[in-house]
Amino acid sequence: MKLIPTLCCSALINPFYPMVEAPINRYHLPCRLLRLLSYLLAGAIIAQALGCLAADLAMEDKQVSGMMAHLLMQHLSYYFLGCAFVLLSLSNILIKRGISQLKAIRLPSLILIVSIAFTSFLLVPRMDYLRETALLDGTPVMLSPFANYFAILNGITFFLLCIQIFSSFLIAWRLSDTQSP
Repeated sequence: MKLIPTLCCSALINPFYPMVEAPINRYHLPCRLLRLLSYLLAGAIIAQALGCLAADLAMEDKQVSGMMAHLLMQHLSYYFLGCAFVLLSLSNILIKRGISQLKAIRLPSLILIVSIAFTSFLLVPRMDYLRETALLDGTPVMLSPFANYFAILNGITFFLLCIQIFSSFLIAWRLSDTQSP
């Protein structure tokens, strides 16, 4: 805040006369971009969850619907990782420039990046391998010896999808009321 040098005495007479200049919102557009990306990311993660649910409800063969859901998760993960990385990078730049309110989205962004990467690059390929191995033996994965292991991996994948939804909504919620100084 900068003191207005002229007519400071008139501010004593008129209480509505400003004695200081209001700060100029220098980072309005980057904050709007962060908000837009966070809303798009939260909506896209919900759409991914609904797409996985729709594939499961629309198909009678649960193995094929699981394969479709995992393909959807893998292909959308690149978009999600890119958006989360841009959110984290741009917020770190703006934090260094003085917008300390954005520190609140660092941890949810990191959690989102780790959960997306762990699901898409570790769990889903392992589940695909178990599915392929069971199909080579001539049985579906739920009747193979790997059924319990597959069920555990599927549960972890679902849990990480719930973490992705929660952290993306947390980022969007925290950015919804961000004001730059």
